Amino acid sequence: MKKLKILYLGNFNPFVHSTEKLVKKSLEELGHEVYCEDERTAKAQDILKHSIEWDIDLFLFHKGIRWEMPMEQLMELLYRMTCKTALWYFDPIAGIPDRELFMEMVIPYVDLAFMTNGTWIKQHNYKNTRWLLQGCDVRKLGKKRKEYECDIAFTGSVYGNRDIFIEGMKKRYGDRFRQFQNIYGDDFYDLCQSAKIFVSPKFPANDYYWSNRIYVTLGAGGFLIHPYCKGLENEFVAGEHYEDYKSQEELFTKIDYYLKHEKERKKIADAGYKKCINNYSYTHRVKTLLDEVEKI
Repeated sequence: MKKLKILYLGNFNPFVHSTEKLVKKSLEELGHEVYCEDERTAKAQDILKHSIEWDIDLFLFHKGIRWEMPMEQLMELLYRMTCKTALWYFDPIAGIPDRELFMEMVIPYVDLAFMTNGTWIKQHNYKNTRWLLQGCDVRKLGKKRKEYECDIAFTGSVYGNRDIFIEGMKKRYGDRFRQFQNIYGDDFYDLCQSAKIFVSPKFPANDYYWSNRIYVTLGAGGFLIHPYCKGLENEFVAGEHYEDYKSQEELFTKIDYYLKHEKERKKIADAGYKKCINNYSYTHRVKTLLDEVEKI
């Protein structure tokens, strides 16, 4: 593949952890030149101007309308772009009206739309959509820290019916269960070496959609018990790289088992870590994206 000039619209707030920074690093590791536009302040007319002045090969974005750019401006921008355009959307879509509308309006205006929501892709008949999951960073594993030590950990926000999941875990395990929010970077890698078991709720996962939690947790050496998703069988093997569950009782049974079997737990965590960093890093995902773009 030739080296590309890529105009990348995303969240580049220097004070905030963002996936965009990992994607940018991966693009540059592959030898491409990346020009960043911050979605907090970017204007459509400036992006279009820069795409021409800098002789851009690909315009890549994730949402693009979070801050200063109304939907109409984004659509006009995509219509007037002379370079290739690609959307990579990370969030669940089905049943969320504003996201359904976003897809309906934007997909016809991009060359390719990559999504982590494989279920939504299967439910629609767009020819330019591709299923592309998120990934992990590749970096040195963390270290144990006393303040993060616990038997069972959940990382993430509480929304939808996740509060039911959290209350169920607290009722069963009490102080042995801890919820962590806004833990990133070195702190997250230390957390993955300090907590014995990580758990993931069912919501909003389904057969062909799951959050990035599995990649970031396994990619940091954590042991994860994740809800069963049929499509996930193409990425990992349950019982070898992670564990899965189909019911609350099965989740409790597996938590209780692995708390008593440290050697087996660590063996699975190590295998999951190696599988993840060797196959599902952001560099792997970005290469797949660019290979697809090269075909059009």
